[in-house]
Amino acid sequence: MCMATCVLLPTYNEAGSISEVIGRVRRIDPSFSIVVVDSGSTDGTVEIAQRSGARIITLNKRGKGIAIKEAFSQIDADALVLLDSDASYLPEEIPLLQKSLEHCDVAVGSRFLGKIEPGSMTALNKIGNRLITLFANLLYGKNSTDICSGFWAFRKNAYKAMLIDAPHFELEANFFVQSAKRGIVLCEVPINYMRRQGVTKLSPLHGLNIAWYLISRRF
Repeated sequence: MCMATCVLLPTYNEAGSISEVIGRVRRIDPSFSIVVVDSGSTDGTVEIAQRSGARIITLNKRGKGIAIKEAFSQIDADALVLLDSDASYLPEEIPLLQKSLEHCDVAVGSRFLGKIEPGSMTALNKIGNRLITLFANLLYGKNSTDICSGFWAFRKNAYKAMLIDAPHFELEANFFVQSAKRGIVLCEVPINYMRRQGVTKLSPLHGLNIAWYLISRRF
């Protein structure tokens, strides 16, 4: 069980960055519990994370949403911070999201309210992210700026109340939909977005899947 704040890191073949990310999280606050939920990495990610002192949850199935659903069921922290393990998000900004939980149930780090490092996001991805967020706002009557961010923080009452039914990269849309449907108060925090380490696992098809997820859960 995690106590106080738990930092959750989903992984699939992140051997090049996971040790660095865990180390940076630990330097922020040694009291943080660090959990790595791994979806079948084959590059030594799990072994590196274990040596770095993280608790490991392993799954035989691929899928970010599947992994996070399992992790949410096993974690019992008062607050949970979720960020991608590719070093594209700054662990040093975790306290910003933690602070926001004083007045909301879920905080999301918005890349579009902060600074995006040149080369960290293609023009196509920028357009796609903005279109998906606009589409989500129109469907659900909200005013978010970045529903596809990989940097989130939750109070316990929020992450335990959410129905996680997105299997893959629709996960962040899942958080957005559950917040809208369940009256969970969501706020945004400006963050920095950096060039990721390793190869991206996203494709234009994922954008279409996210759009369909938003439609199917709305109607």
